[in-house]
Amino acid sequence: MMYQELLKALVKPALYEKTDTLFWNDPHIAKSMLEAHLNPELEAASRKPETIDKAVDFIETLVSKDAKILDIGCGPGLYTKRLADKGFNVTGLDFSANSIAYAKAHDAKTTYLVQDYLEMDFENEFDLITFIYCDYGALVPEDREKTLKMSLI
Repeated sequence: MMYQELLKALVKPALYEKTDTLFWNDPHIAKSMLEAHLNPELEAASRKPETIDKAVDFIETLVSKDAKILDIGCGPGLYTKRLADKGFNVTGLDFSANSIAYAKAHDAKTTYLVQDYLEMDFENEFDLITFIYCDYGALVPEDREKTLKMSLI
């Protein structure tokens, strides 16, 4: 039985093959991902703080201060906190409970939701939706299209 399971693990997935594994919520991976997000010296899981600040400054030029912003795939809230500190009404959405817990502990201004953005069901609630860094590239093509369509509602 164990041998067969190991053999399955060795099979190379087809290009763009969607898996059922939610490895982001594995405790070890979630802890490591959070550490990577928070390391200001790395541009692995997140950008460096200076780059995030520039992006937030740019976003600030796009909408008025009363804008409602949704950040899908917000991770530990590195952008959402900065946007909320600038006075925007921000909602951050991520399926990593570990990242959202960190974000909530460090940012009381933003509404944080643990949810898969492929299942979000907002309708005309936001003036601007951000989808920053690598999440889009990690999706299979069908999920990319689905996410963009949901963001346009």
